[in-house]
Amino acid sequence: MKTKIGVTLISISMITSACLNNEKIFMASGYSSDSQNDVILCSLDGVGKTAVLTGIEAGNNPSFFTFGKEGLVYFVNEVDSFDLKSGGAITTLQYDKKSETLAKLGSINQGGGGPCHITVSHDGQYLITANYGSGSVSLVKLSSGGIPEKVTDVIFYGEKSHPHMTLYNPRLHTYYVSDLGLDKVHQLKLDSDLGLLMNAVVPSFSSEPGSGPRHMAIDKAGANLYVINELNSTVSVYNILSDTVNVKQTVSTLPEGFGEKSYCADIHLSGNGKKIYGSNRGHNSIVTLKVRADGTLSNPAHQDCGGNWPRNFAVAGSGKYFLVANQRSNEISVLSGSSISEEAVSALPLNAPACVRFLK
Repeated sequence: MKTKIGVTLISISMITSACLNNEKIFMASGYSSDSQNDVILCSLDGVGKTAVLTGIEAGNNPSFFTFGKEGLVYFVNEVDSFDLKSGGAITTLQYDKKSETLAKLGSINQGGGGPCHITVSHDGQYLITANYGSGSVSLVKLSSGGIPEKVTDVIFYGEKSHPHMTLYNPRLHTYYVSDLGLDKVHQLKLDSDLGLLMNAVVPSFSSEPGSGPRHMAIDKAGANLYVINELNSTVSVYNILSDTVNVKQTVSTLPEGFGEKSYCADIHLSGNGKKIYGSNRGHNSIVTLKVRADGTLSNPAHQDCGGNWPRNFAVAGSGKYFLVANQRSNEISVLSGSSISEEAVSALPLNAPACVRFLK
């Protein structure tokens, strides 16, 4: 009997240990600095500790990235000119899962200055970049092997325009482009055969003047669009199923009474859609809001970001940990998602980090 109990306890201990040490792989990128890796591949274990597996110099400010098929990773190079031509660039890396290594495959000018966001089109045939610097959106054709081949379309919105993100709604087959400069969200359709982006029936809808829409999230039903506004530190909830998109609610991301300067950056929904998270640069916090059944938000709570100037962040699938790219303190901070703590669980150095994402 004692032997059976002993074996059982050992088994439970081994299972618990395995769960605690269940590693997740993530990638982070930042603005380039001399002789430093600006892209790192890392692991996060079950107790919040990180380790760098490998790194590479992608060069030319690889500030944001997205994942493609078969280990391909696409980075925007946030510069105004590349390869002796006006426009930023897209750099493609290859991630080898077995060897946990990264290799640079090449770069291409993508036709828009200061690109700050990139996404793969819903059909996997194109890359779409939001170009903050030139007030434009670029469409880049991918080869059958997933390598960027050529720019097929660029839409310019004018001098005051500053597109910051592109997000696809599969329910409505629509791409949303948040435009911080024009206080608008553009609505586009993709013609994959022609390689063109075209206005939807309603080309755009407006946000509050001076709000500065930056990043977006959408619920699983494709019914509510959440836009975090950089300049007035708010989150707006839009009903996107009506013919004329209307705002259902706008809430502050800051605690009541906070009067200092702060600028929102990133926004994400939890895996179950019951919470939404946003980052505050200045207040240096992550705000958590509950999502009601009708999509509106309530019960704001704030957690220290673990550093200075939280730009982009990622949430572990379970919500157990946050990875926060603290740009001005040059670190990826790991926060506990299960408790409001004033201290980070751990931190990982990286020059001016701009983007962090868990690998799928």
